[in-house]
Amino acid sequence: MEGNKLPPKVQALYRAVTALFVEGADLNSLTVAEIAEKAGIGKGTVYEYFKNKEEMIARALFHQMKTSCESLYEEISREERLYDKFAVILENMEKEMTELTYFIRAIYVMLDNSAVGSRLRELWSEKGEEEVPVIDLMRRIIGDEIGTDEKMQERERDYLVMTVLSRLVCYAIYQFGAEKRIKVDKKTMRDRICTDVCRDVERAKGK
Repeated sequence: MEGNKLPPKVQALYRAVTALFVEGADLNSLTVAEIAEKAGIGKGTVYEYFKNKEEMIARALFHQMKTSCESLYEEISREERLYDKFAVILENMEKEMTELTYFIRAIYVMLDNSAVGSRLRELWSEKGEEEVPVIDLMRRIIGDEIGTDEKMQERERDYLVMTVLSRLVCYAIYQFGAEKRIKVDKKTMRDRICTDVCRDVERAKGK
């Protein structure tokens, strides 16, 4: 049940989970009845598509992240320079604070010891790295830039992906209050991060 193949009722449930999550709901205390009511469908319908609440919530979170990353990739693909591609990503992180908060909270859920977190980790493992939304997005962007460089080993590519991703995490932290403490304006911070990303990729290409 992925992408456009999702049944309408599953789409409604996913939208309901996303809306409740954005509103600040505790996913572990949410009930199937609450989610079904938000989706405008009967409680019993949920079990026609999912084994339990945890599976439904985990799949909804994963689907939302994947959809957002695919949309972002389409947008940045219009840019030719790597610098400009990451500038678009950072600008989106500024504009879509709700989306950014969603991602941060989703990562937190995945790392906690709750039943939902456990199911989300299982789903991550089932999908494989190439289907993990954020990592897949970084792989695609960097892959577009370096092409099929046979000299670069897979572990070097993976390290580069995680290095670039770590810079985006730093910007996310900066967005949540660090701007005032380190006294660097957003334009300057974006420029530094985009420049550093380009430098990381160029260094990797030159090995």
